[in-house]
Amino acid sequence: MAPLSKLPFEPRTLDLDALRQRSVLFAALSNDDAWELISQARVENAPAKHTVCEAGQAGDSLHIVMEGRVKVSLLSEEGKEAILSILGAGEVFGEMSLFDGEPRSASVTTMEPCRFLVLRRQAFLPFLQDRMHVMLELIAEMSRRLRATNNLVGNLSFLNLSERLARILLNLVQQYGKVTQQGIVIGLKLSQEELGHLVGVSRESVNRQVRVWIDAGLIEYDHGTIIVRNSDALFREALAS
Repeated sequence: MAPLSKLPFEPRTLDLDALRQRSVLFAALSNDDAWELISQARVENAPAKHTVCEAGQAGDSLHIVMEGRVKVSLLSEEGKEAILSILGAGEVFGEMSLFDGEPRSASVTTMEPCRFLVLRRQAFLPFLQDRMHVMLELIAEMSRRLRATNNLVGNLSFLNLSERLARILLNLVQQYGKVTQQGIVIGLKLSQEELGHLVGVSRESVNRQVRVWIDAGLIEYDHGTIIVRNSDALFREALAS
């Protein structure tokens, strides 16, 4: 795993208001607290397809995605990948290792060039000791992430492929959708193999389902770009059972 590019930066050059809009952590901080915390952080750049951290690796840092998107995933003993979530600007990963110092519970890989604000455990924990409201915000975010993972596991266990894939696409529409004349464009390119990892099936199975929906006019799919043409029909697919 190659090291990230570590950049010096002037804290006051960051747009704190924009950072608050994207980050639950900074939304909980006063101006003075925010600048104090930022002064203890560093900015790191990473290219696309870079492994930021691996499951089982020692962890001591929290990352805030400032630019780009990453995928959080697990790898089975047979080498099969399961994508747990896709995180974008303002979202946080590494919080569990930051609190407990235990190894990383999942791997994180960049899907495109990324920029991170990185906070180390030795600086962050003393900062939190006198700021209980910030700790509560982070605990709430961790709870939301756990609920989302539980929902994913439940979907993999009890829903058929079309229902699981429809729910994944609708979730991506909520996160990255942009309304155009052609339909709702999901602003995140995903290969059919990556869609399979999100749903928990093979690329071939996803290919067959995608082809059915293309023929029925529900979606378009071109070189990783997904356009939802009929969101109502896709919603019915998600609730078929």
